[in-house]
Amino acid sequence: MKPSRALSAALLLLFSSLAPAQDASEAEYRDFAGPNGKPIQAVVVDKSDTEVILLLKNGKRTTVPLDKLIPMDREYVSSWNKEKAIFLQKCRGLSIRQLLELRGYESFPFTFESNSIFMNGKLNGTAGKFLIDTGAGTSLINTDFAKLAKCEVGPMDQVIYGVAGQAPAAWCDVPNISFGEAVFKGRKILATDLSNGLPQGQKARQDAILGADIMSQLDAVISYPERRIFLRPDKSDEEAVAGASDATEGDEAMSFRIFKTKDNQTHRGNIASKTPTVVTLTLVGGKTLQIPVSKLVPGDAEYVANWSEAGALFLKYCGSLTIHELLQLRQYQSFQYERRGNHIFVDGTLNDNDVTYMIDTGADGTCLHVDAARKYGCQVGEMDKWVYGIGGKAPAAETLIPKLTMGEAVMTNRKILSCDLNRDREGEMDYVGLFGADFMRELDAVITYRENRVFLIQRKGPANAPVAPAK
Repeated sequence: MKPSRALSAALLLLFSSLAPAQDASEAEYRDFAGPNGKPIQAVVVDKSDTEVILLLKNGKRTTVPLDKLIPMDREYVSSWNKEKAIFLQKCRGLSIRQLLELRGYESFPFTFESNSIFMNGKLNGTAGKFLIDTGAGTSLINTDFAKLAKCEVGPMDQVIYGVAGQAPAAWCDVPNISFGEAVFKGRKILATDLSNGLPQGQKARQDAILGADIMSQLDAVISYPERRIFLRPDKSDEEAVAGASDATEGDEAMSFRIFKTKDNQTHRGNIASKTPTVVTLTLVGGKTLQIPVSKLVPGDAEYVANWSEAGALFLKYCGSLTIHELLQLRQYQSFQYERRGNHIFVDGTLNDNDVTYMIDTGADGTCLHVDAARKYGCQVGEMDKWVYGIGGKAPAAETLIPKLTMGEAVMTNRKILSCDLNRDREGEMDYVGLFGADFMRELDAVITYRENRVFLIQRKGPANAPVAPAK
């Protein structure tokens, strides 16, 4: 930026008598209007209602009254956020996983099959494989898995809908369903045959579907780049930390991490200090606890080994930054999504037409409603393909999308499938299709339920994604 006018003589005097400062090499400098129209490179270190502390490139700092700054520089200082500055200077190396675990989230790795994502969970103590599905308004259990876990399955007198139409379902009494420390008790969850409509002899890939009902309650964050889902166990039926269920970003109740030992003990707190063999935790409530690192489960032992001053600084100075702000600082673009029931809808374009997509991590591939594909200029082939999902299988057509956008992300000449997504339903659709896991994976998507946002960052991707079944 070029200064619009010079600083006053008084400011010149201030710049000439400076005290030394540290960490000049790590700062990101900006041109402030200096004496005689000459720009002065400095970075804001701190501010009050009446003055600002500036760090110069020579490593020295000064305190400048705000009324000595030109309007443009004063406006910049007014919008400057100390927490964001500390994060960029000291904490930018922290991964999304570290940032969320420092916030009290418990993280779980997920695996890819095609583009769908799966995690482990337990139904009534029986281990199972759960499909993470933002397109499922409610969680579902495969009837065979429900019976294996000794859950009582009622009559098949309910109806559920999916990409291929409708299917019968039954209410299932679930004494206990858990994901790590998150525990739900006495739930009623729908059960259905998740292998319905698959080719003969093929079993369902999942024992159950983790739907938006549970993910919403647990403030889930789905991170494609780290292949992890993050959940807040204190939001489950068994509250882990008193008062944490109502906590907001920056509250003390959010400032803890879950540590587990090999003998199945769980502790919640922050690292106060560590040696090569012992970690000292400050627990929620203020007490301290020393644990031999060798007694921690491997993931937590690794976390302790990687713990750094950056994590401590983040907790001390950056606690009130939202996930939205943290990811924006990492150059993600974000979209406030619309919640309809438990489904997620985001605006975008299809061949330069403004449209709405439903975000569906349970769909291996993006899939358009065939009528919308034709209406908005896509090249739709013969209905000689198949999609599989709730309701069985349905005919589909290979479809070429010349151009699709969501925010700044642009995808061109993509082959996907289109089918009748409105099958067995009444009324017209007000969205054009499913924005599936193929595009979510390519765009390193992060989905947050607490803030109702989808974050995308476009990196170099394939010129054309392969056609995959929608489910």
